[in-house]
Amino acid sequence: MTTVVSSDGRRLTLGTMIGKGGEGAVHHIAEAPELAAKIYNPGKARERRDKVAAMVAGSLHRKSDYVAFPVDTLKSSSGEFVGFTMKKVAGYKSVHDLYGPGSRKVEFPTADMKFLLRSAINLASAVASIHSTGCVIGDINHSGILVSNKAMVSLIDSDSFQYRASGITYRCLVGVAEYTPPELQGTLFDKVDRNTNHDNFGLAVLLFQLLFLGRHPFAGRYLGKGDMDIKTAIKEGRFAYSSRKSETMMEPPPFVPALGDYGEDVRKAFEDAFLPPSRQPAGRPTAAAWLSLLKATEASLAICSADKSHAYPRQLSGCPWCKLERTMGTSLFPAQFSPGAPIMDIGQLLTAIKTMPAPPRAPDPEQLIGPLHSLSRSVAGNRARQERSAAVAAAAVAACVAFYLMSAVSGFWGFALLVGVGFVAIRSMDIKGRFTAELSGAKSGWEEQRKIWESKAGPETFENRRSHYLTLGSAHASLPQKERERLGVLEKKKRQLQLEKHMESHRIDRAKIPRVGQGRKATLASYGFENAWDVQRRSVTGVPGFGPSLANDVETWARTVERKFVFNASIPTDPGAVRAVKNEIAKQRAEIERELTKAPADLKHISESANALRVNPPQALVDAYTRLKQVELDVS
Repeated sequence: MTTVVSSDGRRLTLGTMIGKGGEGAVHHIAEAPELAAKIYNPGKARERRDKVAAMVAGSLHRKSDYVAFPVDTLKSSSGEFVGFTMKKVAGYKSVHDLYGPGSRKVEFPTADMKFLLRSAINLASAVASIHSTGCVIGDINHSGILVSNKAMVSLIDSDSFQYRASGITYRCLVGVAEYTPPELQGTLFDKVDRNTNHDNFGLAVLLFQLLFLGRHPFAGRYLGKGDMDIKTAIKEGRFAYSSRKSETMMEPPPFVPALGDYGEDVRKAFEDAFLPPSRQPAGRPTAAAWLSLLKATEASLAICSADKSHAYPRQLSGCPWCKLERTMGTSLFPAQFSPGAPIMDIGQLLTAIKTMPAPPRAPDPEQLIGPLHSLSRSVAGNRARQERSAAVAAAAVAACVAFYLMSAVSGFWGFALLVGVGFVAIRSMDIKGRFTAELSGAKSGWEEQRKIWESKAGPETFENRRSHYLTLGSAHASLPQKERERLGVLEKKKRQLQLEKHMESHRIDRAKIPRVGQGRKATLASYGFENAWDVQRRSVTGVPGFGPSLANDVETWARTVERKFVFNASIPTDPGAVRAVKNEIAKQRAEIERELTKAPADLKHISESANALRVNPPQALVDAYTRLKQVELDVS
């Protein structure tokens, strides 16, 4: 076994490998189980030696509990710097495993919406803690952030952070384009000093991914010509979820939460974080600002009455997660129900619903409103009559002239004048024709308001609502049979379920697919493609940037995964699939029971409203009737 030497001369034995990356490997330490050792690959140790030594000298590991900062330097038995010790981060998983809906079901099976928000809070707290040490993360991205099953957050790869000590700035030499702010896109990182405002961009991207189902904020459908990759969208400030749609020329992918689903303050913070730098004179929201904002959001949450895994700000009118799940046809979180709970006896509720008396038929609305004695002809009506009187008088004079011409001058011209006078006289007498449009509009408006009033003041609205509740009662009674049928289908589909599980275990972010790098993988994730099964059941060609050739590469990979599947008939039906069916039936039952329990009060309210309308007709009905009678009076 390999032995290394700490700065105080202790000999430490490297145990089994915990993980391996492009720079080196992390090992257990036999003599210090609470620590781990990062040992650099050949050629990598020299460029990190001075920075690690400065971090150790600065005792950074004592200043933040969120980061695996270097604790001590390590040398080989010959005295050559090889790596460092750090706090061991055990039982944590990548933040990517949490924010992707598919991977979350496997890696964080009990995580609900509140868990995502708490993880976001702890991430903001971690970044604020790092900034307080004087470090800049620089290469902030999902691969360096870990989350525990209690939503605790820890950052690794601290030796890549930018750190300044004794007048020397040890730069962060790397970065991931999808988390790099627009002002640094295309920059050589070894030539630039990073600052916390740069980190604030990457933090906002990660927070967005945690809260918005793993979607990247700059992955969407470009409304201009051609495709828009994430790096270009970042550089050009094209935030896909922004309300500035005419400016960004982007729209979000399908099946995503709305930007306002976490409240107005969160919406505004994301808009501010992703504005072009020239429009951010005060900089992006800081980690500390996010921490305060997200804590306030957490304090404002209401728990969904239909599914306790859902939570949303109280100021919203309803649960956005229920709406989104209905649209998607799938659950985003593990439903928090008790499938074995007793079924509510709704017999008494249904009896009450059936026997509640409906409102009587609405009376004649004209009789209810009564005669409008105060009406008088309008200015337009009076003017029409004045014009008619003037036209008749003029016609009489003209007729006399016409008869004179016929008898004394010319019969033809006299006759022509007489015909013209007759035409003008007849037309001027037709006042009703002059008000045709007004009369038609008034009749249409009255009929519309009358029908609305009759439906609400009579039994129609009440009976429609009663019918809805009775239909729910029938659906509730059918749920046990529906559950048995769906479980029976599962048993018949055992092979298909095993295939699905096999393909879901092969994730795109871990796969090697020709021409599909980190950016294109982020785009696929933003359109709901996380694993081989997603590729199998939906076409990739609808994703921006994936034409037939590139889509074929992804689909070929998925087919390769499928060919590796081996069916095992002895394995029982997937317990997760059985649980999903039971949870879904329990969710439907809870939703029906929740709605039925409010049915008596709802029907009573409708009945009372109908009674009130029969006594006091609404102003819109009175206004429509008044308008009709006014026009009728004007044309009479």
